[in-house]
Amino acid sequence: MARTAMIHARTDAGLKAETGTILRSLGLSYTEAINLFLNQVRMRKGLPFAVEIPESVFISVIERGKRRFILKKSLRVRVGVEGGAWVYEYSPLGILAYGSTQEEARDAFTTEFASAWEQVGKEDDSNLTRDAKSLKKRLLSLVDRVEGA
Repeated sequence: MARTAMIHARTDAGLKAETGTILRSLGLSYTEAINLFLNQVRMRKGLPFAVEIPESVFISVIERGKRRFILKKSLRVRVGVEGGAWVYEYSPLGILAYGSTQEEARDAFTTEFASAWEQVGKEDDSNLTRDAKSLKKRLLSLVDRVEGA
């Protein structure tokens, strides 16, 4: 029998539950799945799949708190890493959001979007500057409806 070694790893509880269901449907335990992965790394002398940062993501629903912004069409949001920070950018609205992780950058993006909606999208035109009116017009052209509080 081959000598074994123990690996301890932490992962998101939701990810573990979701992948556990998938692995069981494939007839694999976590140990078997990890060994399969490690054998592929050894055989390929690298990861058995491409790991790359997408240049952009498409977002059709933006969730912030209890609100969901259902968009008329998906936004193509630029994603990148700059100076060690993750960036989500949608220049038509002037949103440039940063985070130390991709999730933090996406959360910052949704916060900026929701803030623009609250401060400009819902404001009466008489209280807005010309630039703010232009931003409001772009926001209204993107958002189909807002659900939640």
